[in-house]
Amino acid sequence: MSDKDTRVATARREQKSPTLEQIKHVINTMPAGTDIERRNRALIAFTILTGARDSAIASMKLKHVDIIVGSINQDAHEVKTKFSKTFNTFFFPVGEEIRGIVAEWVSYLRDEKL
Repeated sequence: MSDKDTRVATARREQKSPTLEQIKHVINTMPAGTDIERRNRALIAFTILTGARDSAIASMKLKHVDIIVGSINQDAHEVKTKFSKTFNTFFFPVGEEIRGIVAEWVSYLRDEKL
């Protein structure tokens, strides 16, 4: 294998990502009539709001989310974090609508579903 073949094989390819506007469009067009639909919508909003990894989000509990401060505590003892590191992350400034969707869902789970 030549040097050129090695460079091509190991070259990093830029991954395409949706824009914030595209993500907001998806969230705004998602149905929110049932608990499952509201949950799905909140998960997408939470993902863009926090930037957390899929495995971390799937293993988080409500106690890790602080809506008032606008942060999540990624405690490696309970959350599947990269390299098992514990750290706090703060919400990205992606808009009050996104934050509101997450806050509404967290409130619903804490206050109504207990």
